[in-house]
Amino acid sequence: MIAIAGALRLRLMPMPSEREKLVRDINGLKESISLAWMDMMSKPMTAAERGELRNSIDSLVKDLDSLRSRLGRIPRTQA
Repeated sequence: MIAIAGALRLRLMPMPSEREKLVRDINGLKESISLAWMDMMSKPMTAAERGELRNSIDSLVKDLDSLRSRLGRIPRTQA
């Protein structure tokens, strides 16, 4: 029974702070925007496809701006 208890030992990690969550989300959005731009430049697209992708990128940028704004309102001392 002792071997089983040792094998099931969990590593407890602290819950991420609001700041850490926002930073993670911001980094994910930046990566999505970068990939979308690379996708647009890497293959031929119709004007409609380019417009749709541009609209998606614009939406991601707005989300990114919103998250950055929220991050700016959180005190840096929160970790």
